Amino acid sequence: MVYQKFSAILLAVISLVALCFSVDTHADEPKASTSKGGLYLGVKGILNELKPEGTDNAGGVGLLIADHYHNGFGMEAEISRSKADVNLLDLAEDYTLDAAGLYGVYRSPGAFYLKVRGGIVWKRLAIGDESSTRTTFGGGAGIGYDFGRVLVEGEYTYIDKDVAQWGLSVIGKF
Repeated sequence: MVYQKFSAILLAVISLVALCFSVDTHADEPKASTSKGGLYLGVKGILNELKPEGTDNAGGVGLLIADHYHNGFGMEAEISRSKADVNLLDLAEDYTLDAAGLYGVYRSPGAFYLKVRGGIVWKRLAIGDESSTRTTFGGGAGIGYDFGRVLVEGEYTYIDKDVAQWGLSVIGKF
């Protein structure tokens, strides 16, 4: 199971990087690392922090799409799915966490940059046959490096009082 997740993530990352470098490099406006404007498309590996403690193998994947202005401000939409084992008291079930967010985002200028975002987040947490859904305000902060057409980001995202995520993203800039 872990091998299948890793293979899927690796295939998605390789596909995204190949797509970014296959774009014509002689375009009129090259995507310099100092310009944050454009369409972004990326994949994300996720590690969840679920409260109360007692989860194992809490990982998943996400997809994001963003539209940015040259000043670093933009909008970002993200969807993700995570799965884990819950080993708490006499409960030995798997959980699935689905999350979707629409964020206002800012990436600072330069190749090495800081990122902050905040917005509306919907989450669905299912344990066994039971599930709960919540819509709330969430946000996060992170750091990244802009290679021109490819960005690599690490970030922390607060979803609600019960769920937070650490993520590593590879993003193509078009």
